[in-house]
Amino acid sequence: MKTKISRLDLINEYEHAPDSALFAQETIAAILNCSLATIERDRWLGNGIPFIKIGRMVRYRKSDICFWLKEHRAFRSTTEMQLDPFPITKG
Repeated sequence: MKTKISRLDLINEYEHAPDSALFAQETIAAILNCSLATIERDRWLGNGIPFIKIGRMVRYRKSDICFWLKEHRAFRSTTEMQLDPFPITKG
C-alpha cells in the first residue's frame, strides 16, 4: 500500500534536489497547486512542462520545470516586465 506524501514534503524534496533530478507528476501538481488531471491534460495538449517517458513512467526534470515556470510568470504591467531581473534566456 502506498503512503501519501504531503504537499509540503513534495515541495521540500523538489527544492533541495539538484537540477538533474526527475520528479513524478504528483510533485508537479504539488508545486503548481493543481490536480493530477490538470497535469495530465496539459501533457496531452502539449502545453505543459516538458516530460520524459521511461517505459510507462512519466518524469519531469527539475531544470525543465524551472524554465517552464520562468516562461509562465505573470506580470502586472509591461513596465514590470521590462524591469524583470530574471529575463528568460535559453541555453
